[in-house]
Amino acid sequence: MSEILARIRVRETAGIRRFLYPLSVVMVLPEDAGMFTTGLHTSDGHDVPLLISSASGVGEPPHRLDFAVSLEPLSTLDLVLVDNSSPMLVADSLQFSMIQEGGYRRSRQQRFQLDVSSDNNIVGVVYDQISHLRHETSITRGAEAMEQYEYHDLFGDDLISAWAVTYGKYGDGCLAWSRIELTACKSWATITHHLEQPKPNDEVVFTLPLTITAPTLTCDFGVGGYVFGKLDEKAPEIVWRTEFMDAPYARWIVATAGRTDYVGEVATAEEFRPQRWFHLIDSDKALAVAITKVPSDCREMTVRLTYEGDVSVVFKLGDTITGHADFGVCYHFLNDVPAIAAATNPQSILLPPVVEVLPARGTHPATSRAPPETGG
Repeated sequence: MSEILARIRVRETAGIRRFLYPLSVVMVLPEDAGMFTTGLHTSDGHDVPLLISSASGVGEPPHRLDFAVSLEPLSTLDLVLVDNSSPMLVADSLQFSMIQEGGYRRSRQQRFQLDVSSDNNIVGVVYDQISHLRHETSITRGAEAMEQYEYHDLFGDDLISAWAVTYGKYGDGCLAWSRIELTACKSWATITHHLEQPKPNDEVVFTLPLTITAPTLTCDFGVGGYVFGKLDEKAPEIVWRTEFMDAPYARWIVATAGRTDYVGEVATAEEFRPQRWFHLIDSDKALAVAITKVPSDCREMTVRLTYEGDVSVVFKLGDTITGHADFGVCYHFLNDVPAIAAATNPQSILLPPVVEVLPARGTHPATSRAPPETGG
């Protein structure tokens, strides 16, 4: 028998099926709990892929648990964290290696490869030997990039997740950090940019240059419903602008070729949250973007797409600043887009299952079984 260190409950609340969905929780483990001798199991003894690492960030407890579970819509899964049990690794785990030339890191899955620079820009993406980027991504504040002065990461072999945090500042002294998170089994890259002391009317821009091989692109936006469009030489740019009025009221406009095509509104911030996403689709690949963090002081958010593959997400702060500001996007790189599956993916990113840590009780059998077949 093994001592139960904690019980973890995962609830799917958005009505979306999840397959090996990556989740994490930060908690304090007992001092004698080993990071490599602690396992996570379902209540009936099936292994769950798990990685335990030291948590990163001011004020966080010392351990972070990353794990992956499969869930049916609106289901609940109870897990137990036990000692004296080796963690299980996910079958399609990321394989990380340090690239010495150029100082960037490479994440490898069976079909997907992503390279990250020391300032957490993505410098290359290859999926099934198809390149997705023309050149590296960027984050700027007022057209200025952050000056880096410190770097921390978690990279290694057989990881469920990996992350890197770059600390820096801007020319006016504004402190900042940028964090990138990668996960196994998903071709995701989640990037968060933090301003410690933002200024009124600050503008932060996330830019990604997608490689384009088709004369016409299609796109869609999650703005209260699906809004579709296309990009070509006659309509070279589509702009989706959201204005944040009196909280939590939001109003958006989608315009192309100088013409306003769609205007919509939401009454609550909770209603707006699962609608912050878009796709840009080529003939053989696609980019799905979920906007994961919008600062409470944000006055306006603008997404610009061009038929040359330029993608930008622009956040504009208001006249009054009440604290620090966090901006975030999750880039999902896709090939041969399955329309039905892709339709729910950004909402799946924006509405993750709920994870609760419950008090430990009793003991758990030391033996475990392989997870049941769950399908693709």
